[in-house]
Amino acid sequence: MSGRLKNRSGRGAQDRLCTCSIASILFASILMSMLFGCGGSDSPAATAPVIAVTVRAVSPSRGSDAGVYTATFQPGRQVDVAFKASGYVDSIKQVLGADGRMRDLQSGDFVNTHVQLASIKADIYQAQLAQISSELAGARAELVKAQNDFGRDSQLMAQHVLARATYDSIVQHLESAKSSVEQQEAALREAQINLGYCKLASPIDGTVLDRRVEIGSLVQPNTVAFQVADTSEMKAIFGVSDVAVGQLRLGQPQALRTDAVPGVSLQGIITRIAPNADPNTRVFDVEVTVPNRSGQLRTGMIASLQIEGASARPARLATLPLASIVRPPGVPDGYGVFVVQENGSRTVARLRQVQLGQIIGNEITVFSGVRNGDLVVLRGATMLSDGAEVRVIP
Repeated sequence: MSGRLKNRSGRGAQDRLCTCSIASILFASILMSMLFGCGGSDSPAATAPVIAVTVRAVSPSRGSDAGVYTATFQPGRQVDVAFKASGYVDSIKQVLGADGRMRDLQSGDFVNTHVQLASIKADIYQAQLAQISSELAGARAELVKAQNDFGRDSQLMAQHVLARATYDSIVQHLESAKSSVEQQEAALREAQINLGYCKLASPIDGTVLDRRVEIGSLVQPNTVAFQVADTSEMKAIFGVSDVAVGQLRLGQPQALRTDAVPGVSLQGIITRIAPNADPNTRVFDVEVTVPNRSGQLRTGMIASLQIEGASARPARLATLPLASIVRPPGVPDGYGVFVVQENGSRTVARLRQVQLGQIIGNEITVFSGVRNGDLVVLRGATMLSDGAEVRVIP
């Protein structure tokens, strides 16, 4: 995941950057919090039920996470293969399956450039082609007659035995016959192209990511039937803050690691840096191109990387479980947690607003709002309001 909030001040003041990844991970907790509501009273009503919760002590991160990012692998090139004509699918390329029997082309199969992937019924287009061919033959015959008439009448005109008006009519007829042939030839080429559109071929060598048609499916022009990707190179895509983006340049070498290929350091180069930040997440997308001739890397795999030269944090930050994060009432852009405290004979949950940092596994670093050792509600947080009485269960 690419979400990251980074400390910008030596005195501990933090600038918060909420990425799309953080928002998506926390969405379920936020939604439940909004549905159940978080009241702002200092103490619950006397008749309010005691809510059972589980807690976990806030702990420091296991080490420095400065400059560490999570990237997602995408194909170096991916195309949507769409029909350009309408009709019913009557064939899909057959390949040998793992059971030794022929089957329809499916996701994961490799295809070569110009290999036919599918086709639609072509009888209507063949009939149109035959009709236009017949009309073209008639137009050409008429042109031959007009040329013969023009040749004969030209001699008569030269001998001054043919009226000028008659000669002009012959010339006009010849030009009309030529135009008719040209129009029919253009119509024939269009009919041939439309007939060719009945067959769908792969524009690249690549792996089929998705097939969206079946035999008998009715397709229209621009209906995507297959997604084909060239995975000989993969793009690792991640997001960085406005501070970190200044440390990157095109062509810069970048090492990555992925659990899918354990113990191997992948070497790539930065091939794209977004010129503009995402308007919602305020992060800049960066692409690292990695060779993948062996095919070990696949679409959707996760990689981790560290930007060289990133400044280390002055102190180890506290971390929280992702499941403990909620939205404070009245603060749509903020985040909070419930901390369990003893209040006389009662155990209550107090809402604290927090500033979040980077995701590390299933946890997230925290710049402010809690301290190491605080008991944070893990399960049951979305049912609480500030000051609600709770009962801690294992």
